Amino acid sequence: MASALGWYGPLIDLSRASSHIGDFVQLLLFVHHSTPLQCKSSKGRYRIRTDIQVGDDTRPYFVVSVWQKSMESMISVGDVILLQNVKIVKFGDIVEARTVQWSSLLCLIHPYELLISKDIEELVAGCRVGINSKDKLRKVIKWVQQSRPNICSTNSYQQTGHLPKNWKVVEERIPTDCFSLSELSQLTSSCKAIVSAFIGEIFLQASTMDLGDTEKEKIFLSRRVYKTGDNNLVEDLICTGCQLCGSPMGTKYDQNVIPLICSKSSSGLHTVCLIYRPFMLYLWDESDYMPILVKNRAAEILFGNNKAEKVYSSYRQQKLNKSPELSREDKAEDSTSRFKNSLNGSAKGLFSSCPSSADNSLQLEGKQRHAAGFNSYQIWLIFLKLLLQQGKNSPLKFEITVDSTLATENGKFEMVSALLPCYRSM
Repeated sequence: MASALGWYGPLIDLSRASSHIGDFVQLLLFVHHSTPLQCKSSKGRYRIRTDIQVGDDTRPYFVVSVWQKSMESMISVGDVILLQNVKIVKFGDIVEARTVQWSSLLCLIHPYELLISKDIEELVAGCRVGINSKDKLRKVIKWVQQSRPNICSTNSYQQTGHLPKNWKVVEERIPTDCFSLSELSQLTSSCKAIVSAFIGEIFLQASTMDLGDTEKEKIFLSRRVYKTGDNNLVEDLICTGCQLCGSPMGTKYDQNVIPLICSKSSSGLHTVCLIYRPFMLYLWDESDYMPILVKNRAAEILFGNNKAEKVYSSYRQQKLNKSPELSREDKAEDSTSRFKNSLNGSAKGLFSSCPSSADNSLQLEGKQRHAAGFNSYQIWLIFLKLLLQQGKNSPLKFEITVDSTLATENGKFEMVSALLPCYRSM
């Protein structure tokens, strides 16, 4: 696209652009990449402009705003171009160039492969420009060829058809179906997996509790959930921590657990509230047994979508009222029976033996609203009792993340969610 009006101003290096604010100049440039933008004019109309990031041997990065559609179609990433009659402007502290009605563009070298494969003089000889422009062209070509590793990475668009990104795209992979815990334990790469297994036990991590030698059995919940007078289950299972990543904090036993940055938050900040303390869920089937780590969100699903804050608040209120139901085993057993009947058949046979179904999620918050007369603590305790009916439940289908870099006791296998078995009449 040759200029019919001739040249206005000198051919300059980009390093000298700030000395030509408001002037028309000529620029000989290498194109890094281009970005189309939609802008609203003073008359309320929308116009499309293209911002191209360019460079030369004196300044590697500079921006030129191109407003002519005919000129936009001539720009390709990796080209060396000559821009004629462009105006240098300044916005705040930013200096850039912009095209005007009588600006023009001449493509000197295309495609990019020629720029890195041919000799400098061979490339210059094929360009029909003046002596000054050829001298500048030699310098730009030499700069590109010497900076080839950086230039190539910047212009991967030439080979892939996609602009380079400065972030990593996380690909959502389909979970691996495992037929048994034995097959799950043999996975050697990090992934997600789905497996059906029985719940054998829930046990707390001893490192997060102050236990003496005679109290080690307190970490096993099946030995405590039906025990008369043990009212500390809530206080042992619920603590202050991050709602997003499930890391506990706030006690001398948790100080080494909480990471500085929350891995689940875009801002890196923890969302502090009452959470379920991380615990281990002991699974078994005919082939193997395995402990898996359960953190706050997975624990909520396991306990029927009962959030820790609601459970603890309900527990404290009931404790202040000194309700006898907290200390009498026969009342707790009767509560379990009444709770199951109050679901009006929608969750009847909640943990009875039958084939598992992907349609029956543990998220039963809606059904809980029909369980009149029960608070969050009582419902949570009933779910805990039902989960720990050892040998009486059918298997659940668990979704588990596998981190091959960790040991089993440190969370190599971590629960994401679980599904209930199907219901049947009792």
